[in-house]
Amino acid sequence: MIFLFLFNKLNTVMKSRLKKLFSFRFYLEKLMEMRDRPDETAKGLALGVFIGFLPINGFQVLVAVTIATLTRVSKVAAAIGTHVTNPWTTIPVLILDYYVGCLLLGRSSCLPHVNFSSFSSLLQTGREIIVPMFVGGIFLGAIFSVLSYFGVKKLLTREVKAIKGYVGRLREDLAGENQKANRSS
Repeated sequence: MIFLFLFNKLNTVMKSRLKKLFSFRFYLEKLMEMRDRPDETAKGLALGVFIGFLPINGFQVLVAVTIATLTRVSKVAAAIGTHVTNPWTTIPVLILDYYVGCLLLGRSSCLPHVNFSSFSSLLQTGREIIVPMFVGGIFLGAIFSVLSYFGVKKLLTREVKAIKGYVGRLREDLAGENQKANRSS
């Protein structure tokens, strides 16, 4: 009986944590908590979004963090940006990559027939799919990374200004209180 109670409690806690982990708000809060400059954070996120659109699932975070390290932008923001493709969006993003790539390459956008008769024909079919996916991923990644850069930079800059204004008002209030205390002494 107690085991069932503990299992249900653990199940409820895990569901709420997983739901939070995959929410847009969670990642936005993480970006706001970062202490990097807004420009550095926005560049890291844009890099992650760009890598997130490439069909290299399973390696996106590794590639984004490596490039972020080399280019000296925010590694955490780059990792967050790759979550454009998560378990719910991976298939639609890859399909969109493929169709946009076919459109840009001037190919018909129907999937080729897969011939399993030989390894070389299987590789050829793979190339017919992966090349349009990379072309589409680069195109879409470029568009969405530019949009995310300017959007996040504006958001973070506004947030930093609000915090600096708040700190400035606190300092003025403290200075005013110190002056009153000095006069009354």
